[in-house]
Amino acid sequence: MIFNLREKCHDSPKKEFFYGAKINREIKDVYLGLCFLEPGEVKRKVGPGKGHEELLYLMNGQIRVNTKDKEITLNEGEVFFIPDRVNVFLKNLTEERSYFMIAGGHTKHHKH
Repeated sequence: MIFNLREKCHDSPKKEFFYGAKINREIKDVYLGLCFLEPGEVKRKVGPGKGHEELLYLMNGQIRVNTKDKEITLNEGEVFFIPDRVNVFLKNLTEERSYFMIAGGHTKHHKH
């Protein structure tokens, strides 16, 4: 199945769209999301739910990632690991729309 993730992301009021088992029943344990932050956007909450972990890959720009314990700056091309049930808050540090991808999966197999 071919799926236009960018088109779905742009059409979403949440500025994100995830492709996984809810859309394609052949997928078992992984998902991929395309998301964006508007210039200067702050306090965007992201993070996996119970039983999931995620990788956040910044496609362009520069963002600040705040966790409960630390604050880091993520630059274009860098990846940040988000463990099970950890929420992070993102801030776009640029004057352009910043795109990022989130790839995730189950820490233990389960169905949605």
